[in-house]
Amino acid sequence: MMIMAGLLLTLTGCRQESDNVMSYAFNDAMAFQKADTSFVGEFEVFWNGMNTNYALWDYELENGLDWDNVYQKYYPKFAELDEKDTVTDEELGNLLNEIVKPLHDGHLVIKLMNHSTGNYVTASPSHLRVGDEREEEYTATENFLPSLKYYQDKGKILEMRSASTNVIGQLIGIWVAYIKEQITGLKLKTDRTQDEEERLNAFQSAYNDLYQIVKTDNLNAYNPFAIRYEWLHIPYLEPINLNLYEHPVDITYALLEGNIAYLSFNHFRLSAYLDADICKEFFGQPTGLTKLAVESVQNTWNSWFSAIQELKKAGNLGGVIIDVRSNGGGMLNDYQYVLGALLPSGGHHMADARFKRGPGRFDYSPIMPQTMPTMKEEHETVTEPIVVLCNCNSVSMAEMTSMGAKVLENGTLIGTRTWGGFSALSSNVNYSNNYAGYVGIQNVTPVFCYIPQEVTFSILDGKIVEGHGVEPDIEVSMDFDAWNKGNGSDSQLDRALQFIRTGN
Repeated sequence: MMIMAGLLLTLTGCRQESDNVMSYAFNDAMAFQKADTSFVGEFEVFWNGMNTNYALWDYELENGLDWDNVYQKYYPKFAELDEKDTVTDEELGNLLNEIVKPLHDGHLVIKLMNHSTGNYVTASPSHLRVGDEREEEYTATENFLPSLKYYQDKGKILEMRSASTNVIGQLIGIWVAYIKEQITGLKLKTDRTQDEEERLNAFQSAYNDLYQIVKTDNLNAYNPFAIRYEWLHIPYLEPINLNLYEHPVDITYALLEGNIAYLSFNHFRLSAYLDADICKEFFGQPTGLTKLAVESVQNTWNSWFSAIQELKKAGNLGGVIIDVRSNGGGMLNDYQYVLGALLPSGGHHMADARFKRGPGRFDYSPIMPQTMPTMKEEHETVTEPIVVLCNCNSVSMAEMTSMGAKVLENGTLIGTRTWGGFSALSSNVNYSNNYAGYVGIQNVTPVFCYIPQEVTFSILDGKIVEGHGVEPDIEVSMDFDAWNKGNGSDSQLDRALQFIRTGN
């Protein structure tokens, strides 16, 4: 009996808190009380929340990370922070980065409040990993936007359509020119009436206010601006649904030589525009500029899909290219409008998944098929070559699409290895059902952890791809020197076109 008691003391002696499971899913006073004023308290919430919610502990252990050792090593370091009069954001950030860097989940984000400064410091293991391992490509592709200008200039595009929900960005030039014109005209009048004087002052104020909106990127200030100056009748100046900016999409369709249908878009948010129910949820009954933006996205996607359907029926489809380079992901439902629009109805088993299903560290579900949605409506199935283009900033749903291409008989993935962030996310609404969700509330509780609920396995080799990414079938680096100078073609797109046309 004494031996057992001694063993218990040995196992629990380094922990001053009970190991009973506590939910950190909500802003519970008991859960976060110590963390509100103590760095040690923050560390304990972070460590315990991860211990309960994280879906990759067996994989991390295989890769040499023992979460208990993390507690023993870093608890004293956070205790030292509590002894200091001042802790800098850099100091706290460096310590947090050191802890999370070995973790593999590609979506994981941790935020801790610095009690000394009142600021939050943020750590993301995937940004640290990709930035270290692939620094040059990571930097080059972070703000990369695919463009077909070179192919337009060379006359290699048969038809093309594009759309952007950034209606403010498209109209700013028109507004500025009109306002300046009105100011100039009114200033030239030496005998201005009181009404004209008021209009001149209003136009000058409108110009200054518009400049501040653009300068500070404060889109929430746009609608009050539009309402305030509505009486000036500035062309196209009217309120919009700000969900256009919370869920923006830039989308391009082109039919390239050889009847190759190309589609690119910068976010997987197509469902907000293409799915009637989701569109209504996001935009209500769109009117004015909002309606124009929504319809422009719909029309661009329809042009791509209709071209594929018509060419397929006529036996003239050369192939399809889906460009998800530097696409940060988004809605799972979008799969049916992208790769799923080319496949049979009934879903596409493109990977396997395992979910977090209990409060224990290793409480996981069995590995189950991960079936993505495909188009339900009657449509032609594409048997011609399908190429997906990817790079190291292709994340989440962009990677699901990349993986989907790899498992198709007529699918090929071209580009460079993707980011490595597949795990699906969930809110805390069903926390008690799956023991997975966020820790805390972002920018409210002193600790916030953005933790996915599952892990994805490749059906090609059974391996976990989290933290590594999808390897392309044909690896092609982008020639950014020529691209950035504007005098070169897209080397990755060129390889996709070559493959479709020649089979090699």
